[in-house]
Amino acid sequence: MDRSQRTAAELDPPFAGLVYAEDRVALRWPLVVLGAVLPGVLAAACVAGVAIGRDALWGVAAPAFVLCSLGFGVMLQRNWPTGVRIADGELQIGAVRSTAAGRRTPRATRQNRALFACPLAGVRSLRVATDPATVQRLKRAPEFFTLSNRWGKPRTMTACRLGVLSAPFMRAALVIELDGGWGRFPRTRPAWFFPNEFGRPFRVLVPGEESLTWVVPTRHPERLRAALSASNGRQSPGPEPR
Repeated sequence: MDRSQRTAAELDPPFAGLVYAEDRVALRWPLVVLGAVLPGVLAAACVAGVAIGRDALWGVAAPAFVLCSLGFGVMLQRNWPTGVRIADGELQIGAVRSTAAGRRTPRATRQNRALFACPLAGVRSLRVATDPATVQRLKRAPEFFTLSNRWGKPRTMTACRLGVLSAPFMRAALVIELDGGWGRFPRTRPAWFFPNEFGRPFRVLVPGEESLTWVVPTRHPERLRAALSASNGRQSPGPEPR
């Protein structure tokens, strides 16, 4: 159902009284350790190895530092700004704390640095997913393909789903179903990838594609469920999507 098909009575959404805020929702400890702490330790080991003349120490630490920084360090950077805000009749996900987020045009690999917004009148449903099988599906199923939770891309991935902000090591997520025509999506630029597979193009362009299902991690699923249940006393969060 799009905006033009909504009646006046339907413009009073079941989540009208909902207020919720959570910042840095993707920063679970494994991502922080592997993306920031471990590279810092390896960098210190490189410096120490050079200072004391231990070639074996810096010879091992240097390539490990590069691999960690290019892998988990990049993923930490991509997911660092992700947050969620629900207040004043509007839901926002992405870089909710940044005043510049609404003006950014990031590559599809960095959509978390932009801002996604939708009036609550256009939100069909809000669900908190914590079941491991459901969370795994949100991270791996083709309809949720995103570049927020992977450094490269699956071979079958032809577009990055905009609004799907799944993160590495995510254990719980807010799943948002929108009615067509209500969500405000940022502009994004396509990203180049190098498949490195014989018989395929040397590089492929992966564009962003708007999704009516938004996914954003949460580190406090029970608190979020309580907020959904209490919103106006009208609607419970219900069963998890499968």
